[in-house]
Amino acid sequence: MANNNELFQAEIDDALLKFKNANYHDTIKILENLKKKLSHFIVHWYLGHSYFRIYDYSSAIDCIKKSIELKGKDVLNLSFLAEIFLVSNNYNEAIKLFKEVLELDKKNINSLFNLAKAYSDLGELKIAENYYKQVIKNDPTNIAAEYELIKINNKYLTNDLLKKVEKKYTNEASNNFNSIFSKFIIAENSKRKKDYKLEFDNLLEAHTLYLKKKEKAAKQEFNYFTNLLPKFISKVRNIKLNLNCNLKPIFIMGLPRSGTTLIESIISSCDNKIHVGGEAGTLSKVFFSNNIIPDYDSTELSSKFNFKKSEFELLKISILSQYNQQKIKTNDEYFTDKSLENILYIDLISKIFPNAKFVYCKRNKYANLIGILRVFLPNLYWTHSIEKIIHMMNIYNNKIKDITDENKINVKIVELENFSSNPKQISQDLFNFLEINWNNKVLDKSIGKKKIIQTVSNLQVRKEISVHDLSYLENYLPFLKKFGIENLN
Repeated sequence: MANNNELFQAEIDDALLKFKNANYHDTIKILENLKKKLSHFIVHWYLGHSYFRIYDYSSAIDCIKKSIELKGKDVLNLSFLAEIFLVSNNYNEAIKLFKEVLELDKKNINSLFNLAKAYSDLGELKIAENYYKQVIKNDPTNIAAEYELIKINNKYLTNDLLKKVEKKYTNEASNNFNSIFSKFIIAENSKRKKDYKLEFDNLLEAHTLYLKKKEKAAKQEFNYFTNLLPKFISKVRNIKLNLNCNLKPIFIMGLPRSGTTLIESIISSCDNKIHVGGEAGTLSKVFFSNNIIPDYDSTELSSKFNFKKSEFELLKISILSQYNQQKIKTNDEYFTDKSLENILYIDLISKIFPNAKFVYCKRNKYANLIGILRVFLPNLYWTHSIEKIIHMMNIYNNKIKDITDENKINVKIVELENFSSNPKQISQDLFNFLEINWNNKVLDKSIGKKKIIQTVSNLQVRKEISVHDLSYLENYLPFLKKFGIENLN
């Protein structure tokens, strides 16, 4: 007969196998049952990781705290707890914990890097610079930190750094992150020297290297956004609902690099109390955590969602709960959500939040394409393939055209070039549409200085609004032609 230790190990092994296969809900069932029989730190540890994977940050925090209580504090468990607080927008707790890690290990690269990121998000750029420098001091091979420093201040793009990356990292056989960020650094230097072909080639190489690392996840994501989700939403479009919801969320949508961060910052600077949601990714997180579309590899849609009013009510509760998990205050009348993929959910969002307002940001299509290529978006896999970027840009553009043609959902379109040329008039028109109060301070050059901004536009938004000159595009059009840009809507 098996003893208790053998039974415990068998259940743990079963849970870990399910965790490895991304069956997080089954993992949680096993571990929650085991927790009732045995209070062991390893059970709470893996339970915390499982809740984290389904975006239940509150439960993840409780589990990791219990694991620490049973095992004691160490670098690993404190670091993970800090990372949960960071992704759930509790910056004070995250920073405190990362600093606690440094008390145990003053050269801990993960904590130094995360502290730099946290302070950068908060607009404390001098502090962020200092932590990135500490990363490099303790790990001279950390090219990601060098790349982040260049984003803060171009003075860090030195000849010594260029020699370093060109000699050691650009020709490495393995697809590691040093090679990826080295190519981004060389691309930035090439842009500075107006060698646009070399810039373009290095950008493509960097994205290709990353995509090789994420091949399976990228395929699943693309299938979800271009095939499964549209099939699901098509079933939603003609359903009539009368859900009770007095909230007035503002959904700011658009492609990456289209001006969504700027517009959200301006909207949240008005007199009305508007809580900033940023790129919460709430709809996609809820769909994943609730298994609404369970198989991202399938070509055909499979879902247990029955499209009845009761199901939509439960979905609304899950969405509001997810916002609260990320410290987005839905008890306020107004809040923003600028998740880029919300345009793909707009038919569903408009039914769940009947008082919602929608803003769609547009930009010159070629400028938008180049803008996406120039940045590293690790969690948006389609942005690492120029063919997929073109495909997704067409999906976005066709969707907003259909919405405006049908005139069933009222969307305010803000064109970035027009806004940069005439910010006062465009912002006043936007505020009238949103039915919120406009005043001169919304265009103040310090608009973003005290905001938490987590996107790649973080540094740009903290600067003064400037007119967009598109003359540079002619330098890139010859390189884009072979990718079929004539098919770009």
